[in-house]
Amino acid sequence: MADIMITAKEVKGHCAAGLKAGDKVVLRGATISLQESDAVCSFAFANLYPAVFAARLGKDLKELGLTTRTVQCIDPGPPYSEGGTVLFEVKII
Repeated sequence: MADIMITAKEVKGHCAAGLKAGDKVVLRGATISLQESDAVCSFAFANLYPAVFAARLGKDLKELGLTTRTVQCIDPGPPYSEGGTVLFEVKII
């Protein structure tokens, strides 16, 4: 299984986990590498898992009905919620 880097590309509103553009989360095997990662939002993984597992298994995202390895967090952010939303990029490292 490939290791994965998830990067926060854009933040709109106020992210409850404190993520900022450029923050990274590194997945090595089945674990989050805390030494290599910035802030981690557990809620974001709900939307990230399909892209993470597709990338790890070398699958084409189109097989999952996805067109890119860019994934948005589940909080819609303003004007729909008081929180914020983050756009993530998922890539193999």
